[in-house]
Amino acid sequence: MRFTQLVVTVFFVGTLHPLFMTEASVAQTTRVASVAMHSEMGKPAANLDRIEQWCNKAHKANATFAVFPEECITGSLNKSSIPIDEIRRIVGEAAKLAIPRLEAIARRLDMTLVVGTIERHGESNKFRNSALVVGPTGHLTTFHKLWLPNKAEEKYFVAGTTLPVIKSQGWKVSVGICADLNHSDYFHTAAAHGAELFLLPVGGSGNAELIKNGDQTKQAEYHKSLHEKLMRKHAFETGMYVFYANQCGHSGNAWFPGLSLVVDPQGELVDEHLPTEGMTVTKVSKQAIAARIKQRSEITAKTCLNSSGKAVEVRVITESGDSGGATQR
Repeated sequence: MRFTQLVVTVFFVGTLHPLFMTEASVAQTTRVASVAMHSEMGKPAANLDRIEQWCNKAHKANATFAVFPEECITGSLNKSSIPIDEIRRIVGEAAKLAIPRLEAIARRLDMTLVVGTIERHGESNKFRNSALVVGPTGHLTTFHKLWLPNKAEEKYFVAGTTLPVIKSQGWKVSVGICADLNHSDYFHTAAAHGAELFLLPVGGSGNAELIKNGDQTKQAEYHKSLHEKLMRKHAFETGMYVFYANQCGHSGNAWFPGLSLVVDPQGELVDEHLPTEGMTVTKVSKQAIAARIKQRSEITAKTCLNSSGKAVEVRVITESGDSGGATQR
């Protein structure tokens, strides 16, 4: 059995004076949007327009946080027939557009966004399956998918080595992507470092044979049956809220089920949307988290590895203020 020491790095983002905020001054409830969005394959500008439209809707529903699907900005290029040179061009376009646009949206709406995209990995022909985390203060971090589940993804991507726990707008948030859901160590470790919300962009497709005359209900129900059980287990064991946002509709060579799921700290499914483009907006409560933490067994950080067997570092990113200041990139 391989044992690897877990390394924790702490980053401070912003100015110092809000460190003196009292516990009572931090909101005890907020709302989180989980958006099952359709992405146009290889069209970052159009997808960012669509993301902004959904953010506007989430803001009107009083959401402070929003999670969007895996590879949302670029489309799931690894599930297309687009040539590699064109994929590199699309990914380069997304890199130029995404963070400035998301920063402007987050600042205007006073929201924290978790949005899937694809990024270049150095100068190689491989990529990163990424989630950009952007708050009102700017770009907080970029998460890279830890667990690549099959040879098709291993061909395209390099697995990440960092699990973030991010403080934004008075809440502590962690992130995974799709197949990371299968690994309880990531959830336990995030909770051990104080995460209250676990946001999961998903681009799960497959089971297209269940789609009849364009109706994706059975496909979405199948994906729900697979993933709800894991979400409930992780939420109940850790005391976190777990949010899941999967792509919607036909894009490239795949059909995506249009599925949003939310599980509370007691392991109960409290919100869902399927099988079309849409979203859930869910009220979350620090009191509910605290109640479950009192009931559950003590949580300790685990020795985490990615799909390549490399050690996963925990990176705790704390805003010392929710307005102004620098950001950690």
